[in-house]
Amino acid sequence: MLRRRSRSELPPLAEEEVYARSYGERSDEVTNVKPREPEPEPERPTRMSDRTLRDAFRSRLEQRDDD
Repeated sequence: MLRRRSRSELPPLAEEEVYARSYGERSDEVTNVKPREPEPEPERPTRMSDRTLRDAFRSRLEQRDDD
């Protein structure tokens, strides 16, 4: 049979020790960053109906033919 070793109790850690083990030592190189306001999105063009789109395309073709 295998024998298990009993664990010895670990000493309690102070809050500073826990922080240092989790995050490392604090340094002055840390920079705090402020969140920026989101930039407004550009306005999207209004949606054209099929008829309007077809007419606009036809007028552009006619303008090109005139040149």
